[in-house]
Amino acid sequence: MNDYLAQPVSDRISTMRKAVRDRVIYIDSEQARLITEADKKYGPMIPYLKINKIYRHVLENMTCRVEDFEVLVCNKGTHFCGSSVNPIWQGGSVHLMRIEAGAWTLGEDGVYHNQPGSGCDLAMEQADYQELCKVRDYWMGRTLNDVAMASSPQDVYQEQMRVGGGPVHEGMPLMMLPPGHLTPGFNNMMQIGYGEIKRQAEEWLEAHRSRLMGDDTDKWMFYTAVVDICEGMIACTNHYADACLAKAEQTEDPARKAELESMADGLRWIATRPPRHFREALQMVLLYQNLIFLEYVGDVGSFGRVDQYTWPFLKSDLETGYLTQEQAQEICDCFYLKINGFYGGDEGPNAKIVGIGNTYLHNTLGGVDPDTGEDASNPMTYMAMASVARMKLHDPTISLRVHKGTPDELWDYAIRVNRIVGGLPLFQNDEEIIPGIMREMGFTLRDARDYAIIGCQEITGQGNDYACCNGIIPPNTNLHYSVLLDMAINDGVNPLNNEQCSLHTGYLYDMTGIDQVKDAWKRMATYYNDGINSLNNYCEYIMQHYTPLIGLSLFMEGCMESGKDCTWGGAKYNEYGGTATGLATVADSLSAIKWACFDEKVCTTRELYDAVMADWKGHEQLQQRIINEAPHFGNGDPAADEMMDWVTNAYYEICKNTYSKRAKYFRAGLYGASDHVAQGHVTWATPDGRNFDQPIADGASPVQGRDHNGPTAVLQSANCYCHNKFMDGMALNLRIHPSALSREDGRAKLRDLTKAYMDEGGMEVQYNVVSTDDMRKAQENPDAYHDLVVRIAGYSAYFVELGRDQQDDLISRTENQL
Repeated sequence: MNDYLAQPVSDRISTMRKAVRDRVIYIDSEQARLITEADKKYGPMIPYLKINKIYRHVLENMTCRVEDFEVLVCNKGTHFCGSSVNPIWQGGSVHLMRIEAGAWTLGEDGVYHNQPGSGCDLAMEQADYQELCKVRDYWMGRTLNDVAMASSPQDVYQEQMRVGGGPVHEGMPLMMLPPGHLTPGFNNMMQIGYGEIKRQAEEWLEAHRSRLMGDDTDKWMFYTAVVDICEGMIACTNHYADACLAKAEQTEDPARKAELESMADGLRWIATRPPRHFREALQMVLLYQNLIFLEYVGDVGSFGRVDQYTWPFLKSDLETGYLTQEQAQEICDCFYLKINGFYGGDEGPNAKIVGIGNTYLHNTLGGVDPDTGEDASNPMTYMAMASVARMKLHDPTISLRVHKGTPDELWDYAIRVNRIVGGLPLFQNDEEIIPGIMREMGFTLRDARDYAIIGCQEITGQGNDYACCNGIIPPNTNLHYSVLLDMAINDGVNPLNNEQCSLHTGYLYDMTGIDQVKDAWKRMATYYNDGINSLNNYCEYIMQHYTPLIGLSLFMEGCMESGKDCTWGGAKYNEYGGTATGLATVADSLSAIKWACFDEKVCTTRELYDAVMADWKGHEQLQQRIINEAPHFGNGDPAADEMMDWVTNAYYEICKNTYSKRAKYFRAGLYGASDHVAQGHVTWATPDGRNFDQPIADGASPVQGRDHNGPTAVLQSANCYCHNKFMDGMALNLRIHPSALSREDGRAKLRDLTKAYMDEGGMEVQYNVVSTDDMRKAQENPDAYHDLVVRIAGYSAYFVELGRDQQDDLISRTENQL
């Protein structure tokens, strides 16, 4: 196998990589202006049809850029790595408020800039600021959130906003983030193309001219909208071809001129037809992703099994000599840098927690063939990992699907990549996930074998599943289960703010056994889960009527066949789900109560209650006994593992009783992006000895620093419960010292350790290959560690771009040798 890691990056890709790494993200007004123009033009039209007229108008009139160093084209905004605003969701732009508050300043270049050190470098030209102010005025009272808030289930919303315990809080819009969290139909798109989809829609409309009976009116609206979106995408793709030809006319380099003309030819072809070549396939993928972004659904998504649906084109190009291996790798490199260009920018506390540049556009590699069940890895599997490693990219996240037939060569290659860019790829176990998908989500064997990972860790079907992995309107399903434990032992009062919820559970000091404590937490979690998903189901109703996702539905299996877009249940599979971040904090807290109050009797329930409510102040001796002596998950301790098994199963049972009109499946998850740090800031002290403001456990991992018996014990504990119940995905983090992987025998040990864990039922694991020493040096000298990539939880980041609390959280995790 070609050692793709050793292949040098081309000069122009190096230039492009530097431009992406050093970018200033300009927020422009073009998309907002075009959306507003169309909204005024189509006025009282039915929302279902109007929204697609609006997006067609944007596609037909947006700026199409071609950079000198690009072999693939696609832009979200009018600038390179720029960003746009969708006023249907956002009104004007949050950045307007920052400019008006003086947080952004007008520079000598006549452009507004955010403050240095507040996140990534953001900018806005004065003309865009003025235009966005007009847009904001027009959309005042008209946004989706305005519609939703006008008649929402206020009792649920107001209580959760007042009390806490979940993602709903004061000032947070109900319709905050876009829906979806899924894998679009890129694989289907490769076989069909826009021209054929448009033809099918027009054929149905012609056959039903003057005869709409039963539910035909619903289908008429769907197929009419399909024609609009296809017309828009055909026009947009041809505009990019025009831009390539215009660029070719300006260049004096004959080779670049011929390349641009070839790019234009490819764009003309894929405007209506499926791709013929590798570059056309990746080009079509990028432009379709941009359409999904336009519909405001792609902020957390997936490119699916990119090595599977692109390999036939790459294989043909290499065999016929249409491409050399070096040319193919350069196209692949450009593709991954273009994905980075989808990042929209962020600043403030969130940027310090999440880091800069996370698109959450997951790539899934390897795994089995959906028809045969045999290993499906191919040269593109290696090339994709090589692109991320050679250019030291922390995004997009890459998962490697492994199984009993995964070649040792691929294992070794993936672990070498982990050594270069810490935490990539993640390892997903086909042997557990495939049967889990079939049982929990009702997939056929073939469709289950073709699964893909999205966002952080979420498991979806590929091009056939409207998954909504973080809820209909994310992240509204992500409850704070450690807060709910505090409330459960405090009669439903959140000790952070002393607000009482409607459910009364009693006080810890009145409980006479651990079963009463467990029952109180489960009752509280059930009550909150029912409430938050009532809000989600209401938001889904708003989505169906105001923002159908026709572009997403074009290539989603089931939608064209049924004449229904995916928001109405047109996709072959329909679910939604959520996640429980850091259940190890809950499990360790319950273990601490049982050990301290009912088993060893080192304190009374009143004494432990008082210590927790005092944030352990004045109770430090008891706190240290619990930290050092009580059972903790992650050490192979049967008592602690039994409690984690109970907690995860209780959470799973709660989720099983949740459903919507469209989706009968609510999938439980055990991941959390960086939510464990954010939740720490709103979670009062917990009975496991944790103080207020400290992070809770991340994902499915042990509490930071409480695992003392090495990686084998962590993996043994991790398998104390059934993983493949949790089909919304899971994230188990382990930190490995880089020296352990510097030799072939070290890589073999990690491979064998991972295999053993997966043979025992482990579904997922990710390794943060970074030393404590390097992270402390990076804190002292950030410039020397500019490209140090670390794995946080559901995503990776450049260490030096994280806030101090996030950095310290990483350092606090146990450092393992092999």
